[in-house]
Amino acid sequence: MTLEEFGKIIESYGSSSERWPVDMREECENFIADNSEARELVNRQLELEMLMDQIAVPEFPGLEARVLDQQLPSRKLAPLDQFLEWLLPADKSGKQFWRPAMVACLPLIFGIIIGNFYNFGVGLQGESFEYWDDELYILSLNDYTENLF
Repeated sequence: MTLEEFGKIIESYGSSSERWPVDMREECENFIADNSEARELVNRQLELEMLMDQIAVPEFPGLEARVLDQQLPSRKLAPLDQFLEWLLPADKSGKQFWRPAMVACLPLIFGIIIGNFYNFGVGLQGESFEYWDDELYILSLNDYTENLF
């Protein structure tokens, strides 16, 4: 361990060895025992801590209330959030008709997207797909209302 590494530990955790990281505590104590500069660094940190403990914190009556009562700055929405706010407004005005319309259009949009990505073999040419329309028609005439449960 170097004096610089030990100094960072002292600055971060203080002069008391109980607050040092457990996995480095024994190494730091051995470093203090072997190095006079490290002992002086610990003594200076201890003096600093004692001086800081003597400083009285001033009272700020009503500070918490003033902080909590202040107005927050207006937030800047991302473009996607602005679009969603326009499309689905949170206020209770006449713009609320968009929500049922969007819900009604979601299955249509989902069907268009799926239809564009997959053709399910309908566009393929060949002997096996010669009677594709007839097979779909026959499948639509089947009675699927039977309860098999």
